[in-house]
Amino acid sequence: MILIRDATIVGDKIIQGDILVEDGRIREIGKDIGEKADDVIDAKGKIAIPGLVNTHTHVAMTLFRGYGEDLPLHEWLQNKIWPAEAKMTAEDIRIGSLLAYVEMIKSGITSFNEMYIAGINEMKEAAEEVGMRGIVSLGLFDLIPGHSYEGEIKGMKESIFKPSELIMPAVSCHAPYTCSKELIGEAGKFAKEKKLKFHMHVSETRKEMLDVLKAHGKYPFEYLDELGVVHEDSIFAHASWVTKREIALVGKRKATISNNPESNLKLATGGICPVKEYIDAGANLTLGTDGAASNNSLSIFETMKLMGLLQKHRYWKADILPTRRIFESATVNGAKALGFDSGELKEGKLADIALLNRDVNLVPEHDIIANLIYAAEPQNVNDVIINGKLVMKDRKMLTVDEEKIKKDAEKTAKELVKR
Repeated sequence: MILIRDATIVGDKIIQGDILVEDGRIREIGKDIGEKADDVIDAKGKIAIPGLVNTHTHVAMTLFRGYGEDLPLHEWLQNKIWPAEAKMTAEDIRIGSLLAYVEMIKSGITSFNEMYIAGINEMKEAAEEVGMRGIVSLGLFDLIPGHSYEGEIKGMKESIFKPSELIMPAVSCHAPYTCSKELIGEAGKFAKEKKLKFHMHVSETRKEMLDVLKAHGKYPFEYLDELGVVHEDSIFAHASWVTKREIALVGKRKATISNNPESNLKLATGGICPVKEYIDAGANLTLGTDGAASNNSLSIFETMKLMGLLQKHRYWKADILPTRRIFESATVNGAKALGFDSGELKEGKLADIALLNRDVNLVPEHDIIANLIYAAEPQNVNDVIINGKLVMKDRKMLTVDEEKIKKDAEKTAKELVKR
């Protein structure tokens, strides 16, 4: 049992009070809760927020942070990332994943959605070791050398592990330009049968959008809808190069869009995700960092700020996206997308909570939500609770040896790119 005492609690309303955590959930929120607890956190002067949710990332790619800079997406993938990833061992993936999980927790992120080419068990076990909540899936390809439809289907089925208290499996196809329609259709069907989330990169670049249109006579989301994978259990990353008809389709199907503005800008994809149109159409709009190779950081605080600024810029309209909507994209919408009963500080919800220090960057406090979006940084995060367990206290990890993880990652990354 954990008692957070005298925090500024960011819920539907902002109140000053206590949060009592028991059996992995928020049992009570109120003033002067007198219950005795195993851990009492003096949160006076701190801000309690729901743990942030990262709906699209590639955790092992922390090992490629700063590798392959200043290249457009397809050249970056084909000439740098894919050749380097082909050399990765299961141990490399475990080490890179541990580094990412620690970085995310220290950034206030408590849940993530992962797609990667291998190492599913290593990523799952590393997440459980750190105490992180998330979804882990094998990214499928059958239109690139060394991969086949039969092999990918076999790999997909073998990758589905027994869910644990923290980690769930899912089904992921990499993208429409790397997966055949047969693979996408079968993977989508399998996901529905097993009641799993379906995850995919879509319309990240103009080239991709036009290539799909040329190959299939339909725009990407229309093509994917024909294959039966656009629905409320689907999560689509990027989705910037889209038509108004596609936006309406995604909204009608109640699918999730994971907006990844930082990696899109860094890889010069040229498209700003039409966030406002997706929201108005009825889509579930969430936020993702992508991998550290294409973003360099795993900060949802940065992502919230950039999404807000880009929407203002895109529409020449300062009030186009209210701050509360942006905050929901990083919290409750993300939890909904991943199927977790979290993302809100409410009684009965899973206890995934971050406590932030009011450092100089969060003073004064005319608008606490605006401060969280446009001024907060990972360094403000002081304590993190996931599934009712304290995993970081006073910025010190309690579940793993952070210094060893950093040392192992530095050594592994340098050796990996030389192989």
